[in-house]
Amino acid sequence: MSKYSKFFTALFLFVFSFVSPKLFASSGTITFKLPDDASIKFQPVFLGLDGNKVFASKMVKLGSRAGDSNYKERLSTTKLGGSFVGENDKGEKDWLYYLGKTEVSQHQWNVVMRWWQRENGLTVESENNSQLPQTGKTPAEILTFIQALNVWMLKNDRDALPKNGNAIAYIRLPTEVEWAYAARGGDKVDQEVFDRSYPYVDETETETLDGYEWNRDSSGNHVKEVGSQYIKPNPLGLYDMLGNVEELTYGIFGQDFLFARFGGLVIRGGNYSTDPDDLKVSLRTEYDGYTQDGNILRLKKVGFRLALGSLVSETGYTPTELDQGYDEYLKTPSGVSQSAPQGKTSMSQQAIDDQQNYNNSERERLIEENRSLSQKNLSIESKFVALQGDLEKKNNELDFTVKELKAEKIKNSNLSKLADTSSIENKFNIVMNSKDMEITRLNFELNKMKQKVNYQGVALINAEASQKQVMSLQQKVSDAKRRDNTANFEIEKNKKRIIIADQRLLEALTRVADYNLFSAWRNLEIIEKKRKISNNPNIWRVNEIEAKNMLIEYRRYVIQIVDDTDYTLFPEVKANLVRWLKDNNVSNQQIKGLDLLERHISEVRSGKYLEVNDLYENLLNEPEMRG
Repeated sequence: MSKYSKFFTALFLFVFSFVSPKLFASSGTITFKLPDDASIKFQPVFLGLDGNKVFASKMVKLGSRAGDSNYKERLSTTKLGGSFVGENDKGEKDWLYYLGKTEVSQHQWNVVMRWWQRENGLTVESENNSQLPQTGKTPAEILTFIQALNVWMLKNDRDALPKNGNAIAYIRLPTEVEWAYAARGGDKVDQEVFDRSYPYVDETETETLDGYEWNRDSSGNHVKEVGSQYIKPNPLGLYDMLGNVEELTYGIFGQDFLFARFGGLVIRGGNYSTDPDDLKVSLRTEYDGYTQDGNILRLKKVGFRLALGSLVSETGYTPTELDQGYDEYLKTPSGVSQSAPQGKTSMSQQAIDDQQNYNNSERERLIEENRSLSQKNLSIESKFVALQGDLEKKNNELDFTVKELKAEKIKNSNLSKLADTSSIENKFNIVMNSKDMEITRLNFELNKMKQKVNYQGVALINAEASQKQVMSLQQKVSDAKRRDNTANFEIEKNKKRIIIADQRLLEALTRVADYNLFSAWRNLEIIEKKRKISNNPNIWRVNEIEAKNMLIEYRRYVIQIVDDTDYTLFPEVKANLVRWLKDNNVSNQQIKGLDLLERHISEVRSGKYLEVNDLYENLLNEPEMRG
């Protein structure tokens, strides 16, 4: 019977995938109907993750790639996952989430809230058809709007909501990571563009804001309508991600994206009055909604856009399937929540050196490339300036020749008026012939000068092309510097990880070694007491065997500590263990054992070999263990 049930279940899902396309998310723009014939649009943001997996996430670097960034924008690594599964441009099942195509407008706010107010018997606000972004609202008011919009959708346009299995989409604010990933262009740009200050380029592939964002220079210092026809969207089809108004997110502000310290909500992006030099993806501030005397602040340059999410536990998977999917996820690189020791770290210092050597060589290469590009830049710029100077000089000479030619023509005109007698006519003809020759000469000079001007014009065009090349080279220099900063970030991060792993390994080995030493000492103490009662060695035979076994293990761990860890970390590890042992009222003899362990480690490092028999014979009389 189970075979048939599986067959019919599979058949049902196959047929249902055609009958109900909403079982899977849309891969294009989706439009929701709002009250009073208004609408709101959402864009898909694909993540390049296997859509067949129950859980999946990707590691993304967020924050500024510039080395001089402040604490708000410091480079940090975090994770990002999707809420839905759809088909990407390659025809593959891929995880995605949705982000509002534009910031929420005053009109969209107005039609939803008027409907909500009528539904709940509240005072209905007046109509507002403005397409300017809705600003000046508190987080509580925005959440009320989101609640109203979710209720409206479920009651009036439920079928338009995408699904993840059984989980129906719900509307919310985007998380800070969702916002930042989309603002950088997501999977629509390559890694080099993703790492830049903004994902916009001109025909020379050089960074530019022109025609993409409203800032102080482009907006005339005035807020603009959402999704304006006068600007272009970002590579994901999203408008005003960096300019027009700042945007409130569902993120909690901290000094980095890992939220080590919790603050207020996060505001991302700039606004219509932001200087274009300051407008960048990494720009973030902390929401402060109150004055010190308790008044509500209404921020006129802060708006918001919406996102679509889905409930994790409502997808239709059984708890067992979710557990299995999560176990598989933890085995992936992005599934590891924090670093932990893996195998031996005896080569930890070598790992640091290897990575440093690689990154240093890469850094030197980038610096040399930077220097070479800068020299080419200076050379082209100097040639360009020289060509501009020559062209200006030739233009001045041409103007002078044209003026001289006009003056000669005026003289000829005056002479012709005086030619009224035959006697004068001969003289006039001579003068005219002379002038004609002079005019011919001047025309020749004029044509010659025009040729020079044309040549200079071609040279200027070439210079302009060279200038574009310079801009392209400057962009390459900027990208190289960004790669250098990212490489330095990875070096520092891996240094810290290796040190943490070494500390953990050293602490574990020290704990075990100290306990083995204490166990051996305790058995030797028991042997001494039993010897006072009887001379029969059979009475303490078990204790003798256990003591020697403990000392064998102890010696092995001492050698492993010397071979596999960084000895400079031992004082800190020892201090932490002493503090922990005291706090937990552990035997004082075990604490003393750490001093003897430290001496043995030092002796082994200097070349001495620890003999188990010597340890057995001398342990009770070691100065560290007495008293």
